[in-house]
Amino acid sequence: MKNSFESIIPTQRLMLDLMQTISLKTIEGTEKLIALQMQASRSMLEDAASQSQAFTDLKDPSKLVTNLTSMANPASEKLSSYARQAYEISNETRTAISETIQKHVQDSQQVTQAWFESASRTAPAGSEPIFAAARNALSLVKASIEQATKAGQQAAQFAEEQVIASTKPTARARKAA
Repeated sequence: MKNSFESIIPTQRLMLDLMQTISLKTIEGTEKLIALQMQASRSMLEDAASQSQAFTDLKDPSKLVTNLTSMANPASEKLSSYARQAYEISNETRTAISETIQKHVQDSQQVTQAWFESASRTAPAGSEPIFAAARNALSLVKASIEQATKAGQQAAQFAEEQVIASTKPTARARKAA
């Protein structure tokens, strides 16, 4: 009984470390997004104040259209920049969490493998087929995790390409202006 409790402790430590690391990475990402939002809000308020001042100083109504047009381009650039920065923060956080989980999976596999080796040495004679089946199942789980990781990386790469592609028309519009 004591041996089974001692074999659980490393797994519990790994889970606690994983949860703590993921929580901290999530909080860091959230803090960065909040700081970005505050910066964007401050900038938006400052722009609104300067634009209001420009409109109150406007004497010629024919310049109204020119002023409105000149204000639209910087606003779209700022919006595009904000979206890019928010995506970068989210992507950094996702990558950090993903790496943490991958490391945890590897550590868990090592702990499980060590437990299997220990258990197979102390198991009664005739239990070898059970341990062989369990090892086979573990190798299938490991292969499944690797495939899921690859699929997740491909999905993240596709999403990143889509974000980059969505900002390209804005760059072309700037060049044309």
